[in-house]
Amino acid sequence: MTNLLLMATTTNTKIAVAAGLIIFVMLFFKLIVGFIKLCFHHPVIFFILLICGGLGFLFSFLFAGILILAVVVSGVVLMMLNGFDN
Repeated sequence: MTNLLLMATTTNTKIAVAAGLIIFVMLFFKLIVGFIKLCFHHPVIFFILLICGGLGFLFSFLFAGILILAVVVSGVVLMMLNGFDN
């Protein structure tokens, strides 16, 4: 447990977390804008998804994909910066 706490204080880890957060924030706002565009461009499809419960499922599914992508990007950046070395 102490190794994880010590690793979190390194510069490489901070860079990797920052890269993951940047990717997450960019994709999250893109997801929100996409749902707003869907609402205005295709109101019939939007209301059908809203009534049938598919809109919440779709948003949750895409949000989970964004989280997974942000974690993968953070891991790749950490590996590139040799952050897993002890």
